[in-house]
Amino acid sequence: MSKSQITNERRDNNKEKKRRRRFFIYFFGGLLALVFILGLTIGPALGSGTTSNKIKGNGVNLEGPVTTDIEEKRRELGIGEPHEGYTLAPPTSGAYWYDVERPIPGIGVTSPAPWGNYDTQLPNEILVANLLHGGIGIHYDCSRIDTEAKSISSGSEICDELKNNLRDLMPESQFLFLMTPFSASDEYPITITGWRHHLKLMEFDEVKINEFIEAYQDRAPLSSFRGN
Repeated sequence: MSKSQITNERRDNNKEKKRRRRFFIYFFGGLLALVFILGLTIGPALGSGTTSNKIKGNGVNLEGPVTTDIEEKRRELGIGEPHEGYTLAPPTSGAYWYDVERPIPGIGVTSPAPWGNYDTQLPNEILVANLLHGGIGIHYDCSRIDTEAKSISSGSEICDELKNNLRDLMPESQFLFLMTPFSASDEYPITITGWRHHLKLMEFDEVKINEFIEAYQDRAPLSSFRGN
């Protein structure tokens, strides 16, 4: 092969290499551009379908099946310290106690209280502390529906059935649930609470209660999972 042929062959090889390099540059550049454009167009479309699941208000779900309660002044109090009180009963925000080391004198539990089912009414300041951490309050007053009720927490089969139905809503671990009797200030025997939300019922309604729980459990300023 002559020198001129060798030179021509090298020149042709170099041209081919440059052509391939340009092809890969244009191909991958175009592919990246396409991915970027798709991300801009498809991403928002997918996100729009989950608007109701977005958390607003510092972890608090401001939407859902019930109206959001006005937030009362939230502040930590010393045990027994006086304060301005609450506008709702049971309250869904406001002043609270915090002491997880020592049971509160005369009450026997810390604040927040350990999750679970209680036979006696707990102070409002403890209830608010549990809601602040994302809990759901399940409250009942047997005296509102049971003519044989001896107290807000005990009575005839009517009272027992109500308590059993409410208890069955809680998981076995009872995590993020606080069930207690609560002396009703109105005619409603059942009140379900979450941070800045409440649901009052004249009779047990599993569908409405579960809808409330799904919307507001673990959605509070100090929530650990869904809320923040």
